[in-house]
Amino acid sequence: MKVEGFVAQWWQRRTIRFRLAVWYAVGSTLLITGFAFVLYSFVAVRMARPLDHQLRGDLDRVQRALRVNPDRTLRWNGIEITDPAPWMGEYPWFELWDERDHLIRRVWPLAENRPVQLPGAPSRTVGAGAVSVFYVAPDLRLRALSVPFPVPGIETPWMIRLMRVHQPHADALPELQLIIAITLPVVVALLVFGGYAFTRRWLLPLDRMAAEAKQITVDDLSRRLPVTNAHDELGRMAGIFNVTLDRLENSFEALDRFVTDASHELRTPLTTLRSVGEVGLRRERTTAEYREIIASMLEEAERLQRLVERLLELASAEGGHQSVHRVATRLDETARTCVGNLGILAEQKRQTVTVVGDACVAHTDPLLFRQALLNLIHNAIKYSPEGATIRVSVAEQEHGFEVMVADEGPGIRPENRAFITERFFRSDPSRGRESGGFGLGLSITKAYMSALGGSVAYEPVKPHGSIFRLVLPKT
Repeated sequence: MKVEGFVAQWWQRRTIRFRLAVWYAVGSTLLITGFAFVLYSFVAVRMARPLDHQLRGDLDRVQRALRVNPDRTLRWNGIEITDPAPWMGEYPWFELWDERDHLIRRVWPLAENRPVQLPGAPSRTVGAGAVSVFYVAPDLRLRALSVPFPVPGIETPWMIRLMRVHQPHADALPELQLIIAITLPVVVALLVFGGYAFTRRWLLPLDRMAAEAKQITVDDLSRRLPVTNAHDELGRMAGIFNVTLDRLENSFEALDRFVTDASHELRTPLTTLRSVGEVGLRRERTTAEYREIIASMLEEAERLQRLVERLLELASAEGGHQSVHRVATRLDETARTCVGNLGILAEQKRQTVTVVGDACVAHTDPLLFRQALLNLIHNAIKYSPEGATIRVSVAEQEHGFEVMVADEGPGIRPENRAFITERFFRSDPSRGRESGGFGLGLSITKAYMSALGGSVAYEPVKPHGSIFRLVLPKT
């Protein structure tokens, strides 16, 4: 187990380039070795099988036709084979050796006076069915099959050797073995070095991306990973990382703007509190004057408290800390409840707020949706002139539910429409401060709708006015 653990740790410490090269080399080596083995086996079988098959056929003929007499003479199909045996085409080429390895009879078409190198007795230790190849003359090579030949009355079997002329093309097998033995190591070496070289080249963009990634810091988020080929896996990964870096950079920039805007918004009431207090302490004042000063300070303290509450509400909504409890909710009833809660504000400006729409039941969180809708209706009342009409409509669409709030305010200029849901954004800063706004209402609404799986959209109305839509999915 220790050795296996050490090997596993050693392997994990290797680079991807090294591991890919090793796997490529080992896999290619096994494939080529297997291919060479299969190729050699196929060629060898194709060359040797016909001749060996013929030798097996000769053996069957001999075993059926040849018999040994008690006086050790031979009979072929009941006819005695004379000595010397006249050659007949029906005879296979064979030799018969007795238990003492003495030649009993050799039957082949070669003349007795032809100079040949006669083979010795077949070996009994090689085993039955042994095939051998030998020269009997410079121009004659035989392929032989040696098997035991049982003889009645003799305990030790004799040996019979079947022979046929060895085919010349079978001599190519040793040469094929030599070619495979020489070329296989060379090919494997080329595969190892080639695999490492190609792996190094293919993974070079990864090294460049790693080098560039080291240069990316909080102080410099503008750098991006190089994309050598946008169509391969490394290029797509670099592209995804670059998109992520874009989001991080935008998030950091938004965070910087948020911190700057929040600091500014917090600084204003604090400065006012300090200024009012310092002015009040410069000289003796009457009780009524002190009451006025304290009232101004309380007004700024209340504004500061509301700002902190809105910031905490936004942080909770955007940070995913809002718990969502989805239940069946009547959206039309929720809209009427929101209008009723803000009715006093509309009455002060002599505005009319209407709610239209059929009964719509959505599976959503009623508290989060109510707060998002309250923000829109409150903005509509705040920015619409006196005597205006504000319309709230509820409708069920094919893929979801839509709640629309239409006002008669000044609308939002085209150049500002892309920023309406950003924190602390005001299309009219001075007006927003006078009305007590912080530019956080639409940001909170967007965060609530994201938590509910929905969205908020803006649409201008001509000649003036705005339409905000809250869209909830059906599922």
